[in-house]
Amino acid sequence: MPVRNGTSVTRERILAAARPVVERFTVTKFGMEDVARAAGIARQTIYKHFTGRDDLLIAMFIQQLTEMREELSDIVEAEPSPEQLVAIFIEELKAAKDFPLFDAMLDPAVAPKMAEMVFSSDEMFAARNAAWFPILERYTASGVVDPGLDFARTVRWITYQEFWFLTHPTVLTPIDEERSTYVRDFIVKALLAR
Repeated sequence: MPVRNGTSVTRERILAAARPVVERFTVTKFGMEDVARAAGIARQTIYKHFTGRDDLLIAMFIQQLTEMREELSDIVEAEPSPEQLVAIFIEELKAAKDFPLFDAMLDPAVAPKMAEMVFSSDEMFAARNAAWFPILERYTASGVVDPGLDFARTVRWITYQEFWFLTHPTVLTPIDEERSTYVRDFIVKALLAR
């Protein structure tokens, strides 16, 4: 994003200040005043960049997705195969668990609101699409993934599956290897070319 009158710099400063604030107060109890104080700016300045708490949280999630994508670049760029799709899915789950707000987001009192917020955000899915469309295009071109897939719907479905695994980590199995088997046999299998 180009810097115009410090807009991008201020937005990044707010996001950087928000992480420790949200970690400290949790996603349900942090206030915009807390973030403004931590960023050293007026609360009104935050509202020039974010419409409210949910918008700020979505921006934090998108920032995390961008960082996560950079961490996974080696796996994403590997030769397309069904096993690589499993690896991408599993590594995204692991990276999501490392997100500082992960535990707070999955609190049973918070998770349904987080799901609503994530799945109703156009910005969130623009970021998810930007990450997954190139993967799906490569895997389609290589003959691994079904060429008839609607990419936007597929990314939404993948995101839902990952959210479910994250919010219910032991329902199917508490064992990582078995989780990979479920991903391979059901999720990735649904994407494969026939």
